[in-house]
Amino acid sequence: MGHSLLASFQRDGRRVTRPRKAILAVLERTRHPMSVSEIHTSLTRGKIAVDLVTVYRTLSVFKQLGMVSRVEFQEGQFRYELCQGRAHHHHIRCRGCGHIADLMLCPLKKVLAMVERETRFLVEDHSLEFIGWCPQCR
Repeated sequence: MGHSLLASFQRDGRRVTRPRKAILAVLERTRHPMSVSEIHTSLTRGKIAVDLVTVYRTLSVFKQLGMVSRVEFQEGQFRYELCQGRAHHHHIRCRGCGHIADLMLCPLKKVLAMVERETRFLVEDHSLEFIGWCPQCR
């Protein structure tokens, strides 16, 4: 587990359990947002016995602490990815194979300013999803 993530977890007074370390390690090894079932499958393959409820609860705690972000694609489930060391970005998902790629840009700064001006809301977060066909599926 990354030292700074471990430190932030402990600062919050939370115990660093084996399942929490294992879930964080799975997220650290991947380059794309993962669903709860994908995380659970990865743990099972690694011979780490963690039930689905523990995965859900752990991800909820990680999200509360700002360690992970939750992404919702139009597929009926949430996916999670680490926040640390990653700039704000969006994603593109292939309709055919489901491949997800990061888009390391955010063209919404002007739109967010207009939204805040128009609604008088203070925007804390936003998401933008692109859907298309990857080169292999076209």
